[in-house]
Amino acid sequence: MNTLLIPSTTPVFHLYNRANDRQTLFTSDRHYSFFLRKVITNFDGIAHLLGYCIMPNHFHLLIAPKDPVEDYLLFSDKVMPRLPTDGVSDAVKRTLMGFTKAYNRENGLTGSRFQQRTKSKHHYNPFHRGLRYVHFNPVEAQLVDHPSEWGYSSFNEYAGLIDPQDCVCNVAMGNALLQLGILH
Repeated sequence: MNTLLIPSTTPVFHLYNRANDRQTLFTSDRHYSFFLRKVITNFDGIAHLLGYCIMPNHFHLLIAPKDPVEDYLLFSDKVMPRLPTDGVSDAVKRTLMGFTKAYNRENGLTGSRFQQRTKSKHHYNPFHRGLRYVHFNPVEAQLVDHPSEWGYSSFNEYAGLIDPQDCVCNVAMGNALLQLGILH
């Protein structure tokens, strides 16, 4: 599942979205696991998942799209006008819709659970900064004292606390980016 073949110029993007009205969506292990399975399924073949953190009312994904990205979407620290590729856009849509349908069915609700637009930024700073930001999100939110205590992020994959065959992220690619110390 995890391959290392990545040129140093492969762009990495930080995708994030939160629940409408900042309400709590992920209230059980089942919710977190279901959402993560949706991410894995929908992004397979579309992008390398390099890092993630699912919080009670929002999520962060660090991805490297497998399709080429338009140059105008690169090297800006601003939120992009659109997601990096049509494949990524479709994967996000299927992930959010799949989770929302199941969540609404379970709770007798209708309507969207997430904000209208998933945001994306080209992450061209050193990779460790983006990965650290994603992994320390639950610490900053005072949900845990250390990122290893939060079971809904890729921190333990990078820390070697998860069997490599059970990792959902392309940790080999992420580690290569960490060793490069740069991200284009």
